[in-house]
Amino acid sequence: MAELTPERVREALRTVLFPNFRRDIVTLGMVGEDIAIAGDTVRLHVRPGTDKPEALQQLAHAIDAALRRLPGVVHVDVHFARAEEGRGRDPFTERAALPGVAHIVAVASAKGGVGKSTVAVNLALGLAGEGRRRVGLVDADVYGPSLPIMLGTDARPRVTPDKRIHPLERYGIKLMSMGFFLDEQSPVIWRGPIVMGVVRQFLRDVEWGELDFLVVDLPPGTGDAPLTLVQQVPVTGAVIVTTPQDVALLDTGRSMGMFLQVNTPVLGVVENMSGYLCPRCGTEDPIFGRGGAEALAARFGVPVLARIPLVAALREGGDAGRPLVAAQPEHPVSRLFAALAARVAETVAPSGAAAAAPA
Repeated sequence: MAELTPERVREALRTVLFPNFRRDIVTLGMVGEDIAIAGDTVRLHVRPGTDKPEALQQLAHAIDAALRRLPGVVHVDVHFARAEEGRGRDPFTERAALPGVAHIVAVASAKGGVGKSTVAVNLALGLAGEGRRRVGLVDADVYGPSLPIMLGTDARPRVTPDKRIHPLERYGIKLMSMGFFLDEQSPVIWRGPIVMGVVRQFLRDVEWGELDFLVVDLPPGTGDAPLTLVQQVPVTGAVIVTTPQDVALLDTGRSMGMFLQVNTPVLGVVENMSGYLCPRCGTEDPIFGRGGAEALAARFGVPVLARIPLVAALREGGDAGRPLVAAQPEHPVSRLFAALAARVAETVAPSGAAAAAPA
């Protein structure tokens, strides 16, 4: 009989799927490293990211059944970490607010290609709401800046002798992107410290003035740029963008976990490309699947803020530098972005208007 080891226990746990997911709890990173074996008893810690009794009961039963199938296992002792465990004291209590900026909203995803920049641009335009709010937009993806193309401007920001940067303005919002300082053929080959410096500069050295919202379009992943953002300034909340397929949802869970670990609220999930909307018959075909965003949001206890279908007009507007919300405000998808903006604004400023900007 093969020896019972933590590695064999972990392998057995790969048969345990998280409720409503098609991924196992090991792949999702929920199983702790401290698996203990004492005689016929296995003890382990699991971080499920939810406190729902029905989910925990289902998981406990599945874990017990999977491990009891191992020769020699009679007792299984599972400790579930509560959803808030491990967050502890905010490690960035010394973060300094940006003068004049009331709310900072990060738009993030751990996976590229999910339309995060499209969501960020149209969310910012929705928040501006035809001049009702003062909004800025930072393209923090220094490796693949897309804001100049999507907003149709290749101008260069003015820099004063004292190194202060004046943002560009387009469609009523203030803009800053590394793309404004590069030509199309310039590869960006920078290590982490330089990336961190650029993000700090775009936050601290730009004359943002008085803003109700500063939307930050983060690069994919959980690396230097998002960590620099949450270390430098108090982020009001993060909007997480995903597509419905499992591989995107798996990565998105990691992104949400990162923000929770650094004590940054996750406002909710936007499911982009939720289905293909036929321009002729109006039917919607869920070509990337359905229901994954709801399960992910439920696991982390956050809402699904919006579902954005795949429509040609949205892509065409971004390619042409005329985002859909600005070019066709009455388009059905523009109305979805307007509703998304309203939900974000109401979440961070429940009075219905942005709070007074900090001094």
